[in-house]
Amino acid sequence: MKKILLFAFSLICGSVLHAQQEKVIVFPVEAIVDGARFSKQKFNETYPGIDVTLYGLSDEGWYVRYKHELLTYLYGPIDDLTFARRQKKIMEEIRLSIVLKNPSLSSSTVDIIRFDFNATPENMGQVEDVDNPYLIPELTEDKDKE
Repeated sequence: MKKILLFAFSLICGSVLHAQQEKVIVFPVEAIVDGARFSKQKFNETYPGIDVTLYGLSDEGWYVRYKHELLTYLYGPIDDLTFARRQKKIMEEIRLSIVLKNPSLSSSTVDIIRFDFNATPENMGQVEDVDNPYLIPELTEDKDKE
């Protein structure tokens, strides 16, 4: 009897831990703009998303990442960092409008990460510092050179 109860308890604990696992969904980058324009139903029909929670990413590149509690949405992959930065700004504006309607989402974050297969555990999913003006080409160009 004790073994049956222990087994049932371990099954319950395992299912609870699995239910509380962070969920990672990947969308194409076009879904950022369409997410602001489409209804929830049309968005879900157009972009069902790919759940990579158990498998991980399979495409290298930059991703715009939206995180809230145990949910992560990745939009990408994007080859060009400058384009990824623009998409991040769009996502930040969308996030702000949603937070104004639903303040419980104020703990959510938007950033850019880079995924590649040559990554080591130290730099896997490296966050790009888009707020550093020295990394933004438009702010570092020498305007006197012409």
